[in-house]
Amino acid sequence: MYCGTKVKKYAGFSCSLSPLTFVPMIRKLIGFCCLLPQFLHAQYLPGKDYPQGYFRNPLNVPIELAGNFGELRPNHFHSGIDIKTEQRENLHVHAAADGYVSRVSIAHTGFGNALYITHPNGYTTVYAHLNRFFPGLAEYVKQKQYENESWAGNIIIPPDRFPVKKGQFVAWSGNTGGSAGPHLHFEIRNTATEHPLNPLLFGFDVPDRRTPEVYRVAIYNMDESIYEQQPMIVPVKKVNGVYVSTASVIQVKAAAAGIAVNAIDRQSNSPNPNGIYEALLFDKEEPSIGFQLDDIGYEETRYLNAHADYREKRGGGPWLQLLFSLPGNHLDIYHDINGKGRIDLSDGERHPVKLEVKDAYGNTSTVKLTLQQSGATPAAPACDNPMRPGAHNIFENNHVEFFLDETALYDSICFNYRELANNSARAYSNTYRLHTALVPVHDYFDVHIKPDKPVPAHLQHKLVMVRKGVGEDVEPATFETGWNKNGWYKASFRSFGDFHLEVDTMAPTITALGGVKNGSNLSRAGRLAFAMRDGSGIADYRAELDGKWLLFSRRGNVITYTFDEHCPPGAHTLVLTVTDIAGNEATYTLKFKR
Repeated sequence: MYCGTKVKKYAGFSCSLSPLTFVPMIRKLIGFCCLLPQFLHAQYLPGKDYPQGYFRNPLNVPIELAGNFGELRPNHFHSGIDIKTEQRENLHVHAAADGYVSRVSIAHTGFGNALYITHPNGYTTVYAHLNRFFPGLAEYVKQKQYENESWAGNIIIPPDRFPVKKGQFVAWSGNTGGSAGPHLHFEIRNTATEHPLNPLLFGFDVPDRRTPEVYRVAIYNMDESIYEQQPMIVPVKKVNGVYVSTASVIQVKAAAAGIAVNAIDRQSNSPNPNGIYEALLFDKEEPSIGFQLDDIGYEETRYLNAHADYREKRGGGPWLQLLFSLPGNHLDIYHDINGKGRIDLSDGERHPVKLEVKDAYGNTSTVKLTLQQSGATPAAPACDNPMRPGAHNIFENNHVEFFLDETALYDSICFNYRELANNSARAYSNTYRLHTALVPVHDYFDVHIKPDKPVPAHLQHKLVMVRKGVGEDVEPATFETGWNKNGWYKASFRSFGDFHLEVDTMAPTITALGGVKNGSNLSRAGRLAFAMRDGSGIADYRAELDGKWLLFSRRGNVITYTFDEHCPPGAHTLVLTVTDIAGNEATYTLKFKR
């Protein structure tokens, strides 16, 4: 390619040079201009243009990651970075930039105590699993909780109520909600869309010179549903800096192949196996398709079950990330360059295939394979009840029925049904096996079951629908209250499995912790705690002290009240009411002194 008197423009650079001015600096510039198109050509996936250095580390310890953005989790992508807190709680958390506290959320699951700060540059930062908010905010939140008579909830805060400066102390780190150990979950969101973005693309100082580790690839027949085939799993090992398979040529019984990759990434200062950022597939050295894990909204995060081979993972296998998009996958992380990840092997020739797997800092691992068609996959047997993505799918008989809308399935299935005897004294129907829990469903769907024996009037509102998945040890039963219409009971679920109706008349149990008994003098006590238990699940709890609502926080099924101004010195009566999903109530009354 010649770069001389003609003007060439690439990505904002121009090369307009006279052949007569060949000084050394001009030669370097000419060389750069001539090579620049090649550099740009290699950028097959879109670059990012996030502000660098705008946000600071929210802690005063170096960032060491326990988890990163896009890491694969059950039913969702991890939406931020998990920063280690030296295996302890109550580290000071600081505002990552100027802004204002716009929201707090409180729950016994998920983020636990979470703080949201909105910034003037169009981003919002999130700080989760906190133990406590800074004093002024904590008092404001407590006031709202008493006004709403609810410990859990989302509290929207006016923009002028709590302005903050970059580096300002805002909370203490903790281990609340669904956290499995002390750490800070930190997010950067697009304020307008509320989509979490990949924080590692914002220039944080996280030491990372390690390339991703690739363990295996999987090969699929692209002319069959992913749920109606068993992928070919190909282990790989690193040889001379490149991951390769033990077989020089991989024989594939399919005319068209698709690829999935099993890989992790680690940072230089952390051994944790975190997720990769990007993967790109090449067929005969030509780019085909790639994905990038960034900008994934909470409303679409469940599409992880379409991005990864759900059946393989739920069946005890590894995470396999697909380099092709299933028909019912509407996740916008894929970038089709040429071929949508479909590798045409029908010519019988050997096809060199390459994968480039990257982390957010550009560290790259390369995988090289050679594929060749070797015969055809036997034709699939005829299916009596096919169900397809993008269609309304219905199953019904005299005992059970359900309906899936067009967004429920990611790929086609041959629906299987079985009726199993249920001899439990609590059961009011047989067990109906609706396909298998190894196949994911995206949306909630209504299951209708008709009892196979009369339900006495006093038990009709105590009937619950029970679903079991892949064995009780793997997935505990889930219970949903049924709604009765014309003798049928309806409940909503988000997974296939085994379903039946049973009656639940057992009230929850409430146990006082710490040896507290009626008549106790609690003048020196700092808190009160109770454990709640129920077979079908706790739906709600309410505590009243001398007839007034009292704030009890919840962690798992333990609720705690910390003594404060709402319990002055004197004699008191505490009434605690716990309700399960079937409406059964238990009441615990405690008389004590302060």
